[in-house]
Order: sequence, then structure tokens, then C-alpha cells
Amino acid sequence: MSIKKTVAIAAAAGALAAISVPAMAFENEFHGTYGFNATFSNFQNGGSGDFSPVGRADKQMSNYFEQRARLQYIAKASDDLKLVTHFEIDNRFGDANTDLDTDSLNFEVKHVYLDFNLGKNFNTKLGTQAYNDTIKGVFISADVPAIMTTTKLGAYKLGLGFSRFDDDGAANAGPGTGTRLGDKNKDLFIMDNTFAINKDAKVALSYYFLADYATGSTGYPAANAPSNILQLGNFSNAILLHTFALSGDAKIGPATLSGFMAMQAGHQKQFNANGSSRQFHGWAANLAAKMPIGPGTAKTAFLFTSGNNSTDASHYKGWVTSSINTYNEGGMMILTRNQANSPGSTDTYLRRNVTNVALASLGYDANLTDKLYLNTNLGFGWTPASHQELGVGTQNSSDFIGTEINVETGYKVYSNLTLKAQAAYLMLGGLYKDTATNDATKDPENPYTMRLLASYAF
Repeated sequence: MSIKKTVAIAAAAGALAAISVPAMAFENEFHGTYGFNATFSNFQNGGSGDFSPVGRADKQMSNYFEQRARLQYIAKASDDLKLVTHFEIDNRFGDANTDLDTDSLNFEVKHVYLDFNLGKNFNTKLGTQAYNDTIKGVFISADVPAIMTTTKLGAYKLGLGFSRFDDDGAANAGPGTGTRLGDKNKDLFIMDNTFAINKDAKVALSYYFLADYATGSTGYPAANAPSNILQLGNFSNAILLHTFALSGDAKIGPATLSGFMAMQAGHQKQFNANGSSRQFHGWAANLAAKMPIGPGTAKTAFLFTSGNNSTDASHYKGWVTSSINTYNEGGMMILTRNQANSPGSTDTYLRRNVTNVALASLGYDANLTDKLYLNTNLGFGWTPASHQELGVGTQNSSDFIGTEINVETGYKVYSNLTLKAQAAYLMLGGLYKDTATNDATKDPENPYTMRLLASYAF
């Protein structure tokens, strides 16, 4: 059955269900977004992932067109009970899902969860939902299958959650582990403690425990050698990782300050063929400020996520993430993943997995008129562990990744339709000097991207 017929049947069934229930039994809410993106870039190719600037000194520009539609339906029984569903259709013009007659459009489920309150202070969400950590997304910012609860007691809020985002199942169970489901998983336990000091200041203390028993995991960088890949084949290879985070923000006069500090500790037994164990000691920190000036807002920020600069294979000092994270605050389009400006499936950055990077950024977001805006950002990136960027033993001219400058302008045609133009250019630093693959005496070509976008929301 084609996707068109499937969607039509589902829509008809939903409409029939809506008119079949007693009057006023449910409130039916419909929301959605649509985005169109035309991209011209010498590093983006319509996919997602971490790209490496190491390459040719004469890269050619790609051009492509893509779209993404997100449709949300909420079945609201009362203020205390609702079912939230969120669907996504995204594709690139001319790919296998968008050839002539578009019979194979990509239709995905993004969120499906039950949201209900028990009393006035306790909320539960059951199902696939969005979760963002309290440290600006640098550990996890993703759609996750989870059980999440929130308890509010005056100025204090406690968030507790559990997510299983990988389950290899009985087919991949290793020797001695049995064959049951639940043995070979990535399980994440979440605790967020938030306290509002006053209306202008709050602090948060969070703890994330990742128990990774999944087989053949590749979510963590190797220690010191590209060939030293983690192979999680049985319980003795499990990674048990603890992340502790303190964050806060406060408004002081016209300025808003925010930041966080986070550290990681954990271990993995027998991570290689020699039976060696490994300890984890990563950390991350951030400080940011913004203030209204003239017709817009000036902002500055600094982010540090550690790289593995240890020469001892038994200690891994890099910042370990869930593998899906983000850092929106810097406003970057090339250096680090910015979930807020990732149009469609175009989600490629030098640090899509935001780790092993130090980033200083400056920016100004200007509202030129009620309909016209202009945002500009300048970012400087370094790598704390440059030997992992180009391989063990590679002599880098410096640890400086490069300088990114980007600009975005947009015009609000209607209250819910905005046309945008974006451009970004990264001037590579000494880290990549004389590393072009087609000529070792030259630098790789500087990455750039240009985009034309249309954004509609209802």
C-alpha cells in the first residue's frame, strides 16, 4: 500500500473517531510546521553527521533542495490528560523518496506520548518524547523513548526519568548473558533538581547515569588510536558513566547571565583484547551573557568540552555524550551543531557530536523592523585534543580549528510565514595546515554554506 493511501486512511479514521465521540468529550488540537531549504555548500550533502575538513584543496559546491513537514495532533480529554502525537515528512528533491509521482514519501513518527497529571503537583509523560538536559543540550538533546515525571513543590521542581534508547535484543546476546530482552541496552537514568531563587534567578543540579550494555557500541570515541574501537560484547565490557552538572541563570539589570559546570566519572572493564579497564574523566563548562542594545540583543558565550588528551589508554578524559546533543547558544552553522538552525535533514557540522571543542562566540540579533531581522555571529574554535582530530602522531601546526562568520536575515511575509537567507564561512586554522589529501603542501578548502529557506508554522 502506498504512503498516500496509508495517510489518507489514517486521516479518515481520525476524522471518524473525532465525530464519533460525545460532544465536548475531547478537544482536538492540530499544529505543525513546514520548512523548505535550498542549500549551496562545499561540505553539506543533505545528510547528517560530523564532517572533517581534511580533504581536497579544491572541493566543488553541491546544490540541493529539501523540505520537512511536521504535523502534531493532540487528543485532549481534560487539562490533566492528553495524548500527544507528532509526525514528520522530510525528503530531498530527486532522492528515492521524491522521484516522479512521489509514491515513496518518507513518513516518520517523531513523538507519541501520554501526558497526565496526578493531583496539582505531579506530572507524568509516557512514550517517545523530546528531552533536553539542563546544560544547554551538550550531553543529550534528542527525541527519546522515556518515562518522565515532574514534581513541583513551590520553588522546587524535581524531574526524574528513565530512557532505553538501544536494545540489541536476544539475537545479539553474548556468551553467558542469557537470551532475554533487557540484557543488551543503553539505559539512561535522569534526575534534574531545579530551584527558582526568585523570579530572575534559578539554579539546577542534575545527575545522569548511563548504563551501556549494548553490543558493538560505537557511540564513544576510541582512546588514542582510531583502530581502538569499543566492542561491547558482554557484561564485562559495559560502560557505566556518571555525569554531574550544576547550572544556573540570572537577570542582573538589563543583562542575563547563564552557565554550567559538569564532570563525568565512570569505568569500563576489559575494553580491549588485552583485558584492560578504562576510567572516564570528562568535563564541560559554559558561561554566557546577553543584553539588549539598540534595536536588538548583543550576546557572547564560551563553551568548553574536554577531549581525550590522555596518553594513558586506561584513562579517557574526553567529554562523553549520548551521541545526539547540541549547542544552540553560539549560533554557529558550521563549527558546532545548532539544532535551532538545522533545516530538514541537513545536519552536518564539524562538531555535530559536541565534544572535544572550545568555542568562543560573539553575536548580535537585530530587529530592523517589525517584519525584518538580521542576525550575525562570529565564532572561534579550538580542539583540546588535537591528536585525535587528524590521527595519532600527526603534528599539528596549532590547536586552532578556525574562525566562523555567519549571517541570517529573515522577512516575515505573514504572521506565520518567514522567508530567510543564511550564509556561513569557516576560515580553517593551523590545526589543518598542509593536510589537503590531494596536495600535502596545501590546506583543505575552507568550508562554506549558503541557504534560502521558507518557514511556516501553525
